[in-house]
Amino acid sequence: MNGASKTFLIYSSVVVIVPFLFAVIRFKKMEQAWRSLALLIFFDFLVEVISHVLYFLEISNHFLWPIFILIEFTLLARIYKSEFKKMAIGRFIPIVTLLFITYVIADWLMAPKDDLSAIPHFLEGVLILLLVLCYYYKNLSSLIETQLERQPMFWLSTGLFIYFSANSVIFIFSNYIQMLSLQFFNLIWFTHSIFNILLYIFYTLTVCLIPKKLNYNI
Repeated sequence: MNGASKTFLIYSSVVVIVPFLFAVIRFKKMEQAWRSLALLIFFDFLVEVISHVLYFLEISNHFLWPIFILIEFTLLARIYKSEFKKMAIGRFIPIVTLLFITYVIADWLMAPKDDLSAIPHFLEGVLILLLVLCYYYKNLSSLIETQLERQPMFWLSTGLFIYFSANSVIFIFSNYIQMLSLQFFNLIWFTHSIFNILLYIFYTLTVCLIPKKLNYNI
C-alpha cells in the first residue's frame, strides 16, 4: 500500500469528529430514543481515539472489536425497537439482541488469541439490514411519512443500509481476499474507509434533523 493510501486509511476515521460535535451540542435536546444514537457516536469517537493510539504504539486493536460490535448493535437495536414499538417485530428485538450478545461473547471466548473473527460483524450487518428493510416496508406500506427526506430515521436507515450492505461482504470475505491478493485486500480496506466516511456523514445529517420533540412515534 502506498503512502497516500495508508495515510487515508489512518486519518479517514477523523471524520467522526463532525457527528461527535453535533451530537454533543444537541444531546440535551434529543428525546430518549435518539440519545442512543448520540451515545453510539460518542462511543465511535472513543474507539477511534483508542485505535489511533494503539496503532502508533504498534499494539493490536483486535480486542476492541467484539466490544464495539456489541455496543453498536445494542444501541441501534434500541432505536429501531422504539420505532417499531407498535409493531410485532418490536417485541422480538430485545430477544434477538440478547441472543446476538451471547453469540458474540461466546465467539470471542472461543476464538484463538488475537484472532479477529469476521462472522460477528457479518451477522450484525445482516440483522441491521433486516431492521432497515422493516423500516422501509413500514413506511412504504402505510405511507404515513409524506416527507421522508426530512425524517432523521430515514437518513439513519439509508446510511446504515449503504454501510452494512458493503461492509458485511467485505468482512465475511476479508480473510479469503487477504490470502488471494494482498494488493486487492488493501484496496478493499481502502473502500471500507470510504464507507466509514459516508456513515459518519449520514450520522451528522441524522443528528442535524432531529427536532426537540418528534412528530411521529419513536
